[in-house]
Amino acid sequence: MLLYRSNLIGFWVLIAVPFLLSAKSQVVSPTKQAHNEVITNDLKNDVTYGASLIRTRLNAQMQNSAQWLDNLVEQNSSQENIASAKGYLSVGFAPRARDLLNFDNQFKVSLDLPNWEDKISLIIDNDEDEEDRLPFQSISTDQTDNQLNAALNWYMVQRQRLNVEHRIGVSRSNLFAQSRLRFRHTVGKWRLSFTPSIEYYVEDGIGARFYTRADVTLTPNQMLNFSFNSRYIESEPSNRISIGVFLSQTYNSEHAAVIGLWANENFDGERRYYSSYRWRTQFFENWLFFEVEPFVVFRERYEFADEPGLAIRLIGYYGI
Repeated sequence: MLLYRSNLIGFWVLIAVPFLLSAKSQVVSPTKQAHNEVITNDLKNDVTYGASLIRTRLNAQMQNSAQWLDNLVEQNSSQENIASAKGYLSVGFAPRARDLLNFDNQFKVSLDLPNWEDKISLIIDNDEDEEDRLPFQSISTDQTDNQLNAALNWYMVQRQRLNVEHRIGVSRSNLFAQSRLRFRHTVGKWRLSFTPSIEYYVEDGIGARFYTRADVTLTPNQMLNFSFNSRYIESEPSNRISIGVFLSQTYNSEHAAVIGLWANENFDGERRYYSSYRWRTQFFENWLFFEVEPFVVFRERYEFADEPGLAIRLIGYYGI
């Protein structure tokens, strides 16, 4: 138990040191300040050049792929019906007390195909746990190697308060089909959402999900979220359940933060509790962001001893 407490102390020291150094560095000589500005500008140029080059190439490749798929229906597309691609690439490192070499790299691509009457989209990613996470949850509950997933979505009904969609694809190297209904309703400052779905996996059998969230606006820049997610699948011994509360704060167009508390019970029946503070800032460009997220995990298998961790991510968005 002493080892866990020392890890927790070291974790908060790690968080506090950068802020102390930052405060100390505020009083500097004009010469040193000018030198620091030169270093900052050089870093900015190097980061933005490399990131912009990667983003430009991704944009071109994804756009060409989207247009090719869209042209399977209509060869002579008008300027108003140009296919588009959008997505993100996240490179992260998230060590924790019992897993110091935990990398958190994710990507997602969504292809919109207007010639298919805006009812078809293709989604490709490597995030197996996306549908199992709560809306503001960024820390995955399972430390597994993410595999490539692909799904074709058909938006059967698209209305202001009601959406119905069907999806077929591959997830965890497993063929699946899913039908989902999403109902949204607003009551005063509250926004409510209910999303039941049924699914079938070739290897795992029949499954079902139920996801609901409630968002209340506290101030123009502050929102409180309550969310619940449950999943049943035939091949698993028990249900997967997640419940959480999150407070999000937008400071300006470049900075935001989220404080979260959530609990999770996995298919194997193990309970886990999480707490985290995620801070995001714009990183030189309006499509590039840097995140720092200290967190603590309490797992039943270790008698709920604290497991502190720190996630660091660089996230780039691309698309037309």
